[in-house]
Amino acid sequence: MGGAGKRLPPERLPEALAAIASWRRAPAAAVACPVCGAPGLAIVDRSARPHAEWYALSCATCGLSDTIHIPMRSGRGSID
Repeated sequence: MGGAGKRLPPERLPEALAAIASWRRAPAAAVACPVCGAPGLAIVDRSARPHAEWYALSCATCGLSDTIHIPMRSGRGSID
């Protein structure tokens, strides 16, 4: 995780992943912030599939501004 703002507390990672899953199911619906619970969490998908999922999270209410990086298993023929 990284970013230039309020960071996601590590104990809130499960809530953040649930928020991302909710957003992926219904991108137009309001998603609650994993830190303060306010609706309107902004999520930007910056993924580099098939190598990694990478999401930028921001909340205007509490100032959350962080990213979540989720490595993905590379397919056959990968360099790693």
